[in-house]
Amino acid sequence: MVRGSTRRRFLVTVGAGTVPLAGCFTQQRDDGQDVSGTVTFDGTTDPRETDRNAVEKRAIEASDPPENGAVVFVYDDGPMTDYTQAFPAHQSYDAPATVGIVSEWVGRKNFMDRDWMGVTHLTDLVDAGWEIASHTAEHTTVGTYELVEDAAPNDERVYPTGVRHGFWTPKDVELTDGDKTVRANAVGRGTDDTGRYVELADPVGDSFAAGEAVIRYPADVMKDALLGSKQRLEALGFDVETFLAPYDDFDAWSQRFVDDYYIGVANGDHGSRINDPDEFSPYRTRRAYFIEFTEPKFVQRDLDAIAERGALGVFGAHTHKDSVTEDRIRTTLEWIEQRDIEVVTLRDAIDIYVGDGD
Repeated sequence: MVRGSTRRRFLVTVGAGTVPLAGCFTQQRDDGQDVSGTVTFDGTTDPRETDRNAVEKRAIEASDPPENGAVVFVYDDGPMTDYTQAFPAHQSYDAPATVGIVSEWVGRKNFMDRDWMGVTHLTDLVDAGWEIASHTAEHTTVGTYELVEDAAPNDERVYPTGVRHGFWTPKDVELTDGDKTVRANAVGRGTDDTGRYVELADPVGDSFAAGEAVIRYPADVMKDALLGSKQRLEALGFDVETFLAPYDDFDAWSQRFVDDYYIGVANGDHGSRINDPDEFSPYRTRRAYFIEFTEPKFVQRDLDAIAERGALGVFGAHTHKDSVTEDRIRTTLEWIEQRDIEVVTLRDAIDIYVGDGD
């Protein structure tokens, strides 16, 4: 049945100290490879393990998990196509969804060749049972990237595994190997004979070895991206309790900050659409796309598994992509209805699958 859940209220604290570890709930990726256990990340700490205590969370609601499982739809970024394509499809089935909103993009026109939902559009979604999640202030990566080339004191270019810290510039970054940390100003990105690089305004000023150091945003930049986005969206009148990580980048560094502001992450463990209902961790939510990078047969395979196991599916999409059409969304909702699977928001999924176990 495609509907929201009816729940009862009780108090529960969700934080780094209480979130269970991901279990061995083996799933297959769309390329046929198994995906199970936890994913390792480059960085200076154990992936998503933190000694920080999360802030006390709100009183959340709980109910028995749906017998045939549940699916959360999470749409990225907040383009107008969420409103013109996804929203009508979901209305046809009285099904909610979660939208990850970049707070600085709300209401912008012809920005990056498209228009973005404004307050009126977001209000319509919320009134229909949708959830607003934070997607940072500027679509800022919150993860870390390991250096693949040594960095010398005079270098103004660093070569990490990903150059997303050079996307939204100028912005301060850190280089760290766990023993020493240097703050620098990132001013761009590019590719040269060595590889892809992040451009710095000034020389690094110290030496960092490839494979031993990472680039990341410092704490104050992370706070603005995460807390600043939440506060800006809440100032517009929306209740924001969950987070969607840009670029599907989420690791131990990310969680140190996300723990303080949000009750869960839509894509903390990207790569599979299915979450074990008995081991669900809201900071390690498994999500994968249901139209992009996949085929209908794999989506139907996962829906069969969700219904059979009473599992939680988390399905992502970018509606501004040509392949993500209203018809494709509507067809997926039809498959869900045929299997008597519930559609809920991420907030509701946390209420159900975390709350039920406490």
